[in-house]
Amino acid sequence: MWNKPELLTRLANWLLLVTLFYALLVTARHYADGSLPIRRVDVLGANHAETRAAAKAALQGLQGGFFSVNLEQVRQGYEALPWVKRALVRKVWPDRLVVELTEHVPAAAWNAQAMLDIHGEVFPVRPYPGLPRIYAPDAMALEVTHRYGEFARALAPMHLKIESVQVSARHAWRLRLDNGLVLELGRERLSERMRRFVATYPLVAARMGHLAYVDLRYPNGFAVRQDGTAPKPADAGKA
Repeated sequence: MWNKPELLTRLANWLLLVTLFYALLVTARHYADGSLPIRRVDVLGANHAETRAAAKAALQGLQGGFFSVNLEQVRQGYEALPWVKRALVRKVWPDRLVVELTEHVPAAAWNAQAMLDIHGEVFPVRPYPGLPRIYAPDAMALEVTHRYGEFARALAPMHLKIESVQVSARHAWRLRLDNGLVLELGRERLSERMRRFVATYPLVAARMGHLAYVDLRYPNGFAVRQDGTAPKPADAGKA
């Protein structure tokens, strides 16, 4: 190739054209970014004060103009906010970004330090008063969410609500209801035991009055305790 001057000349001319094109492209992009900066960020779905405050600061933190702004970086920044579950970011000509946020919907307080959302995700926001309290191993968040929904639906016809859930390291379940009643469900046949409680509790409560504790860890029945009394067996029929 080196002994072919005509070919070398063509190659040099081609490299020169590529270099000039790249320089023009960089210059044009720089000019466009300077003349088309992002002037407005519309954030949709920011329902919490913490998210709204971060949204106001977004414009000052943006880098680049309409053509060069890094949408993935913007998305990741919003999704790093505690309440934000998902963020979608798009450009709107000529100087606007639209950010659509989906925030977590809290279902319960999680281990007194965070919150559990309705989809079984734990997010790092300190719980506020009034939420059901759940204490469980971190790896069980999704299972606990499903079980909590199942138990809440089963108790709803009796106008009972779950106040707290405790799941031990050995996966034994204990519920406290909003009337003060404690349900000991244990580790096995949780659905079956809850059905047994729902089917028999109204009859037992009508006969014995207010109950403080129900132990459902029996194959064919359960034991109950009134305030200040020892547990008493209550026949619940064959399960």
